[in-house]
Amino acid sequence: MKLDKRWIIAGLVVLALLALFGFRRFSGGGGIPVDLTAIAAQEVRPNILASGTLAFRTEVNLTAEVTARVAEILVEEGATVKKDQLLLRLDPESYNNIIAREEAGVRQNRISIERQRAVVALREQQYERSQKLAAVNIIDKNRLAEDRNQFIVAEADLKSSEEALRRATATLGDAREQRAKTEIRAPINGRIVSLPIKVGEVAIPSTASLAGAQLMKLADIAAIVAEVKVDEADVAKITLGQRADVFAAAYPDTALAGRVEKIALTPTVDGQGRSYKVTIAIEAPGELLLRSGMSARAVIFLGDGTKRLAVPVEAVVTETPEKNVVKRYVWLNDDGVARKTAITTGLSDDRWEVVETGVQAGAKVVVGPGKILRRLKDGDRISQMDASARSDPPGSGRDGAE
Repeated sequence: MKLDKRWIIAGLVVLALLALFGFRRFSGGGGIPVDLTAIAAQEVRPNILASGTLAFRTEVNLTAEVTARVAEILVEEGATVKKDQLLLRLDPESYNNIIAREEAGVRQNRISIERQRAVVALREQQYERSQKLAAVNIIDKNRLAEDRNQFIVAEADLKSSEEALRRATATLGDAREQRAKTEIRAPINGRIVSLPIKVGEVAIPSTASLAGAQLMKLADIAAIVAEVKVDEADVAKITLGQRADVFAAAYPDTALAGRVEKIALTPTVDGQGRSYKVTIAIEAPGELLLRSGMSARAVIFLGDGTKRLAVPVEAVVTETPEKNVVKRYVWLNDDGVARKTAITTGLSDDRWEVVETGVQAGAKVVVGPGKILRRLKDGDRISQMDASARSDPPGSGRDGAE
């Protein structure tokens, strides 16, 4: 019987020690151990992810305006050219024939005009002579009227010939302009980045992807941009001038600084989705070999980067007491007592959330652990958790917040 009492007493002692150890372990000697951090102004930079391709700022697709066989190519792919430099020549033979025919037509019309002017002069003399003869009653009025009509018709024929000359001259100008289009010149200073056409192939005036439709592509490689697609749900958040980091496929770990330069006004329909093209001007180092058409992803930062009062995102607790009603609050340390405090929030990123109202700078907010944060009650005693007792892995958002 004595042996049983000793076992009972020993068990009670062990239970007492365990209870004391547990109390000290979880109460921190004065309350529930929690992770606390001071509220301060932080740089909150929410962002939008988008993908697309790189493109030279100025790219010109040179296409033929007339149909003709390629007679001569004067440049090679990769060559640097100057504005108005002759790049390619199409066979002008058919247009030379048209010009010769129209020049003959112009000469013929000029001869016709000279003949009509002589006729007008003759009819005018006859009419003046008939007026004198009619005045002395040598001829009757019918003859006078006939000579007058012949003079008027001659003048009309002259005007008709003059209009025909103008028409023939305009047609000749068109023919010469068409022949001029057989010489393809550089519209800008740049480099030939694509040259799909070959000598002997027939160039055709078309914007479709047909053989002979594209002669070459000329680009100003001094400046490059990223053209990315932004979902219609996010495009309203983007404004001109916003900062962005662009990562080219060839340099996935190198962030190329850029700014939003252009936002498309109309969407691009891709299947069931709609997106808007956003152009980002890139400040690319000269040693990087960036090329047009290279895949790229962009991180577009929202806001202006101004520091605002913020708390770690894990400190914000969300409740939905009613349908379509969302309330947010944080737990503040009030001299060792947890106080549930309602807040209104603003911008947020993956680390910080801006607090518009409800807290002040310098106040201590409970960050975790998450299981304790969810079970806290207003008025619970809390204390700062030892650094060695934190369950968060090194490098988490809370490590840098204190």
